[in-house]
Amino acid sequence: MNARISSPAPAIDEGRRDTLRWAFGLSVGAALAPLAGCGGSAAATEDTLPEALVLESRNGLLDMTLAVRYANQQLDSAHPQEVYPGSVEKINTSLRSYNGRYMAPTLYLTAGDTLRVDLRNELPPSPSGQSALSYLNHQNSTNLHFHGLHVDPKEIRPGVFGDYVVDTPEAGVLPGAGRQHEITIPANHTNGIYWYHPHLHGSSNVQVVSGMFGAILVRDPNDRFIDSPGIRERVMFIHKTNMTEDGKTESFYDSLNAANSASLINGAFQPTIVMRPGEVQQWHFINASSFFPFNPLLDGHTLWHYARDGNVFNRKFRPINLETSTQFDNQQWPGNALYPGNRHSVVVKASNVPGTYYLRSAAAPSSDATEIVARIVVEGLPMDTPLPSPAALPQYAEHVPITDEELAANGGKTRALILGFVDKDDEHLDLPIPAGEEWFVPVGDGLDGFANIVFAVGSFGGKLAPFQSSLAVTQTVALNAVEEWTIYNMNPYPHPFHIHVNDSYVVKVNGEDVTPYWADTLPLPPDGTSEQPTSITFRMRFTDFTGKYVWHCHALDHEDMGMMQLVEVRA
Repeated sequence: MNARISSPAPAIDEGRRDTLRWAFGLSVGAALAPLAGCGGSAAATEDTLPEALVLESRNGLLDMTLAVRYANQQLDSAHPQEVYPGSVEKINTSLRSYNGRYMAPTLYLTAGDTLRVDLRNELPPSPSGQSALSYLNHQNSTNLHFHGLHVDPKEIRPGVFGDYVVDTPEAGVLPGAGRQHEITIPANHTNGIYWYHPHLHGSSNVQVVSGMFGAILVRDPNDRFIDSPGIRERVMFIHKTNMTEDGKTESFYDSLNAANSASLINGAFQPTIVMRPGEVQQWHFINASSFFPFNPLLDGHTLWHYARDGNVFNRKFRPINLETSTQFDNQQWPGNALYPGNRHSVVVKASNVPGTYYLRSAAAPSSDATEIVARIVVEGLPMDTPLPSPAALPQYAEHVPITDEELAANGGKTRALILGFVDKDDEHLDLPIPAGEEWFVPVGDGLDGFANIVFAVGSFGGKLAPFQSSLAVTQTVALNAVEEWTIYNMNPYPHPFHIHVNDSYVVKVNGEDVTPYWADTLPLPPDGTSEQPTSITFRMRFTDFTGKYVWHCHALDHEDMGMMQLVEVRA
């Protein structure tokens, strides 16, 4: 069985203008230098971490164009390595992109702002015959998801869409077509790091693997946590590419058959990050890989973790260091690891001892490999910036604990769901497979590691089926309901559960009460079986928005194969 089942910055005009034409499209807002840092460091080493273009809302609006097209550019090609410097080569690539570049712009928004995105599909028609499964033959169709944002999922008025991703595989935004998105960030929205990426069933893995993603930073004007202008803020996408030898990822099968690259940061292999002795920086990690975890570990330092998936902790830090890097029991799960879709926000204070340190990805469930992903060089004039105080972390009324009393007073409904991959003849499936339905890759079609395997979901204790079996609403929820869901995992892999629109308040792991926390992507505990599945239990408030959206496994190859369900919230 396939192992994936088993276990350079552009020139920027820094001037503020109401209307700015930039190399990638038309944007109303302001373009900023990429996450600007501190000058006067007296450092001799070049900082080589690539930065995305930054766009900032102005007067409550950011209006931009996002064009999907092939990009021809040089990217780093390397395999995972535990040594520095590792072996790497530049290769010429031709990959699907946003605006012709690896990594889309980072968007700065303030709670209450409106984001308008004119999504234009400039790809050629989708090639036919890439798979015997018809829904995998639309790799050049697309759509757009705003991951983690609590925003409207509907068509909000004729021809204008919110976080709308409930297209059928053969629909979406077809080559040559476009879609206007408009989302308004609620005034009471939590601040923090979010991201955007394609989400069309059957083509999401290929497009995200190719680098179609960008970050969103939501600001709260009242947040006083970062109180020093000398603290540099950096976004770091952790990502693995899957390219053929000619630098392409054309089909769903290419995205799985091609070798997994090293963990790249913003597309770079083992980039250098320069800090001054005693300097404090703020880092936002986003795991945009389609399958693998990132378990960060910085030699000689503690990363002070203050937010998960954009949700700040309750005025405390969680240390990320050598001691905590192997803690994966129920009370600690998922430890320090970011699984696909997860984000960590951390602050780090550079050692007072100049030298070279390495940022590593340590072993974690589903990945025994360790690798060096960046070099941290501490040099230059010392600084004495204090760490921000966790006591200054903001608190949000929307994220007060969901108590037993609140659950009971708002319907108290519980749901038990299960996901997993099983053989096509497994008794847990809703057999027989209906004639004409496409539940699995056939032998000889180009991906024998996935052949005869069904990626399915269902109600716990019931029968399982893949999303493409019906494309119908499976879970119906009342607006303003408060519910408790338990998701069961029947596989060794810790499938990362993600539901759109709403955050989740985790209360149990494997049936054991844990210190509750908020997140929007929840890796399920590993090592489940059909006889003894593992589980995670969480509560949700279904407030503000009606409409249809999805939950799914954020290992996007699993989602593309059918590990997804459709939810509808009704007034």
